[in-house]
Order: sequence, then structure tokens, then C-alpha cells
Amino acid sequence: MTPKFVICGMEHTGTTLISDLFRQIPGIDSGFECGVLLRATPSEFRKLQPFASHMLAGWGITAEQLDHCCAAPDFVQFYQRLMQASTAISDDTVAIFDKTPRYLSELTTVLERCDCPVLVSHKDPRAIVCSDFKRAKTDDFHAWYAGYRDDKLGYVKDCYNQFIKHRDNPRVAAVSLEDLAMNSRATMERMFAHVGERFDLGYAIIDDLRYDNVRSRTVSPEIAFEYRRFLGKSEQEAIMKDFGCFDAWIYS
Repeated sequence: MTPKFVICGMEHTGTTLISDLFRQIPGIDSGFECGVLLRATPSEFRKLQPFASHMLAGWGITAEQLDHCCAAPDFVQFYQRLMQASTAISDDTVAIFDKTPRYLSELTTVLERCDCPVLVSHKDPRAIVCSDFKRAKTDDFHAWYAGYRDDKLGYVKDCYNQFIKHRDNPRVAAVSLEDLAMNSRATMERMFAHVGERFDLGYAIIDDLRYDNVRSRTVSPEIAFEYRRFLGKSEQEAIMKDFGCFDAWIYS
């Protein structure tokens, strides 16, 4: 089997919460992240760090079981072996999905290596930078930003170019964190339809959050627009001066 679908996107743009939304569908589950589609074959993936080593805890498998998965002759059998070995997924799982944010940076290649639907999450560049700044745990934004900007711009540019290239691809559906907050039901219905599932209104409030990095049982405007109260005017202007070119992700 191949994954039922793939979730990717810029890191900290809601991919884990989107995963929890889909885990509510009976029989569908996933570990934390994978990454196998970043390599041409499963065997090459075994050496890709930190993705390969993170599979052990993320999917609840042993190193020997990961070796067995990576010895598969193709991705179809890799995912089949992974589903059979994983202790992180429910016992009644009949299909798994692959949530790996980094896939967005190589979306063209990822689409060639699987034949399933893909969901791409994104959020306003000001929110992206704000998330990273909060994780840096420093009070001096401008000093931090000076050392952060160039590398982040390069990575965001790579991801954005892939996003633009494939946003009209029928296999790809874009999901913004802001739309999940401001237009929740329609956005969730569109997401579920894209992967061939029906949205149930009961899914809107997640009963069982699996991971600590998800802060809420749903997406609220307070989370999506946190940057507006966390960053001052000069800080937001500095971000827009550099990241404003990624206009398809700017929410206004």
C-alpha cells in the first residue's frame, strides 16, 4: 500500500494539528513524521538523519524493524511493513498517512514517488517568523532577526517556489492556518474531500491530541494571528520588507 495521503508544509504551520484532525477517521492513523520520500529508495532513507532515527520513537518501532522497512524493494512495501510494525498507531488501522513537513521543499520529487493526494499547509510569513522567534527564547528581536533572516529566506523561497509550481495540481490542496481559523468548516470539508473522506462535524473539536506541541483542540484566531500581539509594528515591518514577496501566503 502507499500512504492514503501526504501532509507537508512549512514547519509550525499546523501540520500536526491537521494530522490529529484526520486521525479521528476510524481506521486511519499515522506516526509523528516519516521522510522516506525524500530519498529515491527505502534503502537510501535508512541513512537520512535525523529523519530515520526519529522514526523509532515517532512510529513506535525498533531499529531492526526500521531496517526491515528500509529493505523493502519499493515505497509501497515500505509503508506496508511500517503499518504492520508500528505500535504508535491504533490496532484497527487499515490505512496510514505520511505527515512530513519537509516534503514541501522537494514537492516535485515527492509527487513523483507517490500517487496519493497531498495537503500543503502554510501561514502568513509574519506568523512563520514569530513562531521561530518565540522558540529562540530571546527578547531582542532585531538582533536575533539579523542572524536568522538569510538562511530562513533561502528555505522559505525553496518551499514557496514548490508551492507555486504545484498549487494548480489536482493532487495538491493548499490549507492555510488562517483559513482553518476563520473559515473552519468549509476548509475542513475541502481537506477531507481532497483525500476521499467525508467530514463529520464532530471532528471540528479534537477529543484526543496525541502530541504536546499542539496547543489547542481546534484552530482559533488567537493562535493564527498571535504574531499581531506578540510582534511590534517595527518588527512586523522588518519581516514584510524581506518576506513580503511570498504574497500568496500573506493573509490580510
